[in-house]
Amino acid sequence: MERFQSTQLTLKNMTKEQKRQDFLDSYFDGFKKLLPTLTQETFLKYYDESQYGGYPEEPGGSVWESEGKSIYVLIRILKPKKILEIGNYMGKSSNHILQAVEDNKVGEVTLLDIVERIDYNSIHNKNFNRVLNNSLIELDAPFDYDLIVQDGDHTYPNVKKELELIFKHSQSKSLHIWAHDYYTVKPPQCEVAKAWDEVVDKFNTISLFKDSVSNCGCLIAHFNK
Repeated sequence: MERFQSTQLTLKNMTKEQKRQDFLDSYFDGFKKLLPTLTQETFLKYYDESQYGGYPEEPGGSVWESEGKSIYVLIRILKPKKILEIGNYMGKSSNHILQAVEDNKVGEVTLLDIVERIDYNSIHNKNFNRVLNNSLIELDAPFDYDLIVQDGDHTYPNVKKELELIFKHSQSKSLHIWAHDYYTVKPPQCEVAKAWDEVVDKFNTISLFKDSVSNCGCLIAHFNK
């Protein structure tokens, strides 16, 4: 997959309107590729609804604000019935998911991590299933999630195995995956791109995203069974 770079800005130098425009410039075309009927009006409406931010205002290990908002927008558009987030840390990205599901008035959320680190004093709501387990164990059985947020162990073997298990066990006719840190390359701790580049042909559509602030980047992939 082709990668690209953006001019790095700092959040403190960006106005609210500049952030909004940068989100539109960085994410809309990729969303449109996945969802051809999406309008710019709807896209920005959902962006404006999103209440939560991200790194660096949030602790290190959290998604950037724009990336979190992209999860919110995606859920508001897709209205998935069952969502799995792999890797929750303190729950900052989970807040985007929980708000979107609440606003959709439909959806079941499962938050999966290997240890308990969620900040329950700051979580949007408690309408989720909490699972403490290794993702490779949890995914090694049939499941019917229609959206998976992949942001756990970023090593090549782990990401590759997660994807293999998803292909093997997904019972959903239509599955979207939002994956974090595609543009973060710090072998062996983070080799998301290496694993994903090997499976690109298995998906109907993949869009890559990197805005003017984040140095992490993400992707959204879709496949039909």
